[in-house]
Amino acid sequence: MASWPTTLPNPKVSGYTLKPVDQTVRTDMEGGASRTRRRTKARNDKVSASWNMSDAQLSIFRTWFDDDTAGAAGGAAWFTCSLLVGATGLSSITAKFIGPYTAPLQDGFRWVVAADLEIR
Repeated sequence: MASWPTTLPNPKVSGYTLKPVDQTVRTDMEGGASRTRRRTKARNDKVSASWNMSDAQLSIFRTWFDDDTAGAAGGAAWFTCSLLVGATGLSSITAKFIGPYTAPLQDGFRWVVAADLEIR
């Protein structure tokens, strides 16, 4: 399994969002209260994260993101990285990209790479 490159930064705390998935399914009844039951115990939560990167770091990230053997395989492969998930600080987590990342240039010299990740 691929790993987040050690030369790349940890995610920014500002704007970081942990979004637990709904583990229930609700059935509306013809009469009376609706029924709710647990669909799964699997915790495939979602995280919105961003990273501040230099030009050199963005180049490393893009190469790693596209690498089919030791990287994220264009976003299709699971990888390990350090993320905040409500434990004690950064924890080693298995994650996968949900869709493409964005990388706007900020203040003319730093890239802000942002992505949604599925974690398990």
